[in-house]
Amino acid sequence: MLKVLDRARLLVVTGKGGTGKTTVAASLGVAAAGRGRRVLVAEVEGRQGLAGLFGRGELDYREARVGERLHALAVDPDESLREYLARYGFAPLARLLTWANLNRFITAAAPGLGDVLLVGKVWEAATRQVRPGSGGPGAYDLVVLDAPPTGRVVPFLRAPETVAELARVGPIRHQADRVKDLLDDPERTAVVLTCLPEELPVAETLEGVAALREAGLPVAGVVANRVTGDRLGGRAARLPALARDPGPLAAAAAGAGAGAELDRAALGTLVEEARDRQRLVTRERRLLKELRAGLDGLPMVELPFLAGGVAGPEEVRALAGHLVPAGPGAAAGVVEEQELAPDRSGRDQARRAAGAGSGGG
Repeated sequence: MLKVLDRARLLVVTGKGGTGKTTVAASLGVAAAGRGRRVLVAEVEGRQGLAGLFGRGELDYREARVGERLHALAVDPDESLREYLARYGFAPLARLLTWANLNRFITAAAPGLGDVLLVGKVWEAATRQVRPGSGGPGAYDLVVLDAPPTGRVVPFLRAPETVAELARVGPIRHQADRVKDLLDDPERTAVVLTCLPEELPVAETLEGVAALREAGLPVAGVVANRVTGDRLGGRAARLPALARDPGPLAAAAAGAGAGAELDRAALGTLVEEARDRQRLVTRERRLLKELRAGLDGLPMVELPFLAGGVAGPEEVRALAGHLVPAGPGAAAGVVEEQELAPDRSGRDQARRAAGAGSGGG
């Protein structure tokens, strides 16, 4: 993932709906900005998914600064069409179309044109070269595109090719060819898929990788999102014994200062919760192993499940810290705080103490 973050000019993030691709796109942008690159994160589906992750009420067509070396925008097809027409000297037509509300009619009448305009805006940002003193938007080292889900991403990214076949000559053909050249170039473009450690997302991710490769698009890797952490490791082998005799667990909880009296039933509940979690960890590890095997050498990075969810910039920074090598810095501390946030009662403290009762802290 480091190679992708440091080399690519355009990073396309896709995945099955619900796998957290927008969160992963935001985290990749933050990680790249943290490595000194000037980054733009763009979404194209009109969902305003990025805004809250960057602590904004909403994003629009204008590139907004959301962090150090980090900007974001929501690409709008109507604005893209107006900008395209203005660029080629048809600004009056653009105003007329807006007044007559014909933008959507035009993009619907020309198959793939709407997607070409959306990707074309991203292409412009990814290849922008700014002359000093021009007063326009700045240039970027990397554009991270929160793309449509895997079921629609190949037609979306191949729209320039479709339009190029329809428009034999002229500025639309020229634009489509330039966008296609960027998307096909593995030295400048990389596609990353998001996945959850669950049966259906794993299967669909492998299908998505195959479809992208068949379309000739440069797949760079997979981000496995919301992976349950294995807190017990080898100590999990002691759980069956603790289920039969929770005495060591009671002693460990008392030594940890749980501040609550735990009877045998409560201790049994804690042990069963730990066993359920370990079953989940085992199942996820099996699925991730299958995913790695099916990726045929493609790199895969894991992001942890955060107990409090991902609601804003702090959590995004925490996940970004898992995408790049990091020492004992702030990002790791945020993750720990998020994972332990629910542990406030004596019972929750005893749950943590179960680790001590299983052979260590």
